[in-house]
Amino acid sequence: MPPDPCAKCGFYLLLIGVHPWICKLGLMSTSWGRSRYDFSWETLRSFLDGVSPIDLDRLALQSRDEAYQFLVQYGYDMAIPSEHHEAWGVFREGLDYLQRVLCPAPTGEDRSVEVPEELNQVTDLTEILLLASHSGPVQPWACALLRVMHTISHANHAVRSPFYQEIQRQILERYRQHVHQDASGRLHLGTGLLAVPLEDIQLRQEKSRDSLILKLLHKPDNVAQGVYDRIGVKLVTPTKVDALLALKYIRRHHLAIFANIMPGRSRNTLIDLERFRDVYESISRPGSPGSFKSNWAALQKPSEPSGEDQPHQNPHSSSSFRSIQFTCRQLIRVPNPQYTALQELRVALSERVPKEELETMLSKLNAENHEPVLRFFFPYEVQILDHENHLRTKEGESSHANYRLRQLRTARRRVLGALLTAGSPA
Repeated sequence: MPPDPCAKCGFYLLLIGVHPWICKLGLMSTSWGRSRYDFSWETLRSFLDGVSPIDLDRLALQSRDEAYQFLVQYGYDMAIPSEHHEAWGVFREGLDYLQRVLCPAPTGEDRSVEVPEELNQVTDLTEILLLASHSGPVQPWACALLRVMHTISHANHAVRSPFYQEIQRQILERYRQHVHQDASGRLHLGTGLLAVPLEDIQLRQEKSRDSLILKLLHKPDNVAQGVYDRIGVKLVTPTKVDALLALKYIRRHHLAIFANIMPGRSRNTLIDLERFRDVYESISRPGSPGSFKSNWAALQKPSEPSGEDQPHQNPHSSSSFRSIQFTCRQLIRVPNPQYTALQELRVALSERVPKEELETMLSKLNAENHEPVLRFFFPYEVQILDHENHLRTKEGESSHANYRLRQLRTARRRVLGALLTAGSPA
């Protein structure tokens, strides 16, 4: 007895509530039902749950043409030479980063893996998308490579700015001009009686390429626009109280404007400000026992915050590392190059073209480039810490090397996943 056609697509009938007799009338075929309700559960999570694309286990592309259209809509039309070149650059850098940074075991406690040769032999980028969509030994590797490529693509679009050098100069020069060195070679923030002693000052003009990619790979949202420490200022003071005085100096001299501090991006694990304030006010008010000078020692070792009120604690920072950190947006002003070019063009043509005709010719350009100066905000990070905590960044649990190791392990787990466990196809 032939199978009941309704049994073949009963699941789909239940989904849409259609009576079984519709199947018998030929109004619904098994293939129609199967294709109509062939959900891609993984990719739906990106829309419904906000899951980052690099946390998906697979793609859901069925054909080379579909993969090609995906590339076009993603941002790389392979028929356009410049985009074709850029896409292959992302592929090559992604493959190199995967092999050079993520596959080797960072320590003897970790496991090394090896990229399968199939990825090195790819000649069409649609192959990577299809490999990531269909089950097979190379599928998890194709997904791993695409996670890195996606991150690099975002990083590329975030760092492109013809004004970046000027942005660096305007932000960092504000701090440079307030740092002075005395006759004995000691550094100070400011001059005179209110100068704040410094052990060191470090001005970061740009994160390294590898560091930027690594940070994006372990960021939950994986968005390059959310990297706020590409430019940074690090101040090291002799004591914790000096760190607080350095912050006071920054505020009083408007090096960072409090109105432009980014909410939710400040973190203080160095000084319990409320307890410090209580001690300060108790020894400085009139009638307090002893002189302010004799009680100064009470302020030199302020207590540290417990850390319980730090909701934005970096998960890769050691709990023993203490600092003051905040992100500020600085208003950048740069000459509008199109406006400048327009003025030069007007001068060059003024002797050859009648004024009214010239203004008519340039009217559209005038409307689009009427601002002589471009103004926009750019974020940068400030970190202030005392000498004792600065030493911790050089060795032990709080060292930068261990901090990067924790970042690297997080990125490896996120990108390689099950490939790091026994039985991987590597």
